[in-house]
Amino acid sequence: MPDFEHGIERIFSEVISGIIATALLTALAPAFQNSLFVLLFILLNIIISIALIDAMPYWGNGYILGWLVGVIILSNSGLVGIFDFILYIIPPLFIIYKRIKN
Repeated sequence: MPDFEHGIERIFSEVISGIIATALLTALAPAFQNSLFVLLFILLNIIISIALIDAMPYWGNGYILGWLVGVIILSNSGLVGIFDFILYIIPPLFIIYKRIKN
């Protein structure tokens, strides 16, 4: 079962792929002004975020802790904004809280 290191690895790969996707969209946006392409890209990102949150309850505690440490590291470095920080921190903390409570 994936553990702490895998959680850190996952958040770093998520953020790096997000940076690459944003760079591509920024580079291609002028060619697609007033286009459905930008809206579809935003909707795709929302769907991917929902799928990520939906999968979190199946992660192990070590994996979640690695994920949380990675989010904090990336947030302190400025690579994760406040909205993403909240999105990536609240669901795993809630899952850990539910597991401890039960």
